[in-house]
Amino acid sequence: MYLRLPSPSSRISFLPVLLTLAVTLSYPSASSAFCPVPEIRANGEFFKSDAVFAGTVVAIRKTPDTDHDFGGWFYRLQVEEIFRGSIVNELTVYTEDSDIRFPLEKGRKYLLFAYKRRGRLEIDGCGNSDSFANATEALRILNALRKGVQPTEIEGWIAAETSGIDVSGILVTVQGGSKSYTAVTDKDGWFHFLAPPGRYHLDFSSKEYYLNGGDDFWYKPEGFVLHPGECASLEAVSVRHLSK
Repeated sequence: MYLRLPSPSSRISFLPVLLTLAVTLSYPSASSAFCPVPEIRANGEFFKSDAVFAGTVVAIRKTPDTDHDFGGWFYRLQVEEIFRGSIVNELTVYTEDSDIRFPLEKGRKYLLFAYKRRGRLEIDGCGNSDSFANATEALRILNALRKGVQPTEIEGWIAAETSGIDVSGILVTVQGGSKSYTAVTDKDGWFHFLAPPGRYHLDFSSKEYYLNGGDDFWYKPEGFVLHPGECASLEAVSVRHLSK
């Protein structure tokens, strides 16, 4: 599930903010967190991850909240296949007790995309981590990437400011060195094209779209690197408004 950070629409007094902050720091509870946007394919998240592997959960350990950290779960897995990272027999991953937690079940096999954070490998529910039985498409992409036959692509979404706005037919331009690559959005605002590996950025000169400053992006539209077999996922917001 992808959640968008809200834009402040009203003035909040200084004192309630301080009180809320003090309460939050003193009494941790289930953490609120947001996923990067937009959705990302397995051959995008592969290059963002520190470890990508398939394994079965053999042990679970719950950690409580502390004065300085939210609680969560440590999972120890018997590793059966590694797509990215060091070759090991076992790995331990952690998921925080937040809105984007990714809980695992003992005895069940998973495909996991893990990240080094705070001295540990962490997983969440934002990307392509899934039960092994439901990871057919991600596994197909990872195996094609391993064989060197996965296409190199750029795709993305031009979102509407509000519901009901037509986001089809928007010309999207991405610059790569001295070359320009263009695509036209479909009825849902999605675009896609093949591109060679290299450095790219989203071109905003048409003034047809802009960045939502509250978003966290998988790929920064202002500049990103595309590796062989990678699929970069971009997002911007359409300037179109509802007809009066």
